Amino acid sequence: MEILKDHSIVDLLGGVHRSMMSYYMYYADQKSGLLNFDGFSKFCSDFEIFPDILSKPKIMRFFKTLSGFFETTNNSKQ
Repeated sequence: MEILKDHSIVDLLGGVHRSMMSYYMYYADQKSGLLNFDGFSKFCSDFEIFPDILSKPKIMRFFKTLSGFFETTNNSKQ
């Protein structure tokens, strides 16, 4: 991915990653360790993102985009 060649973006994402890990672990599926849509929508609901700010189709779009990014970066590591 082209965006990951920019060191300032990588540093920013690293900081966000560290601060979000505890939330991720709380909302992720305990068996797989992955965040599914149910966990993501619960996160959005708990933080009043859904339905206060974004509709369900919009959080679904965000989830698909983020999961696609995860899939792309995981496949490139293998």
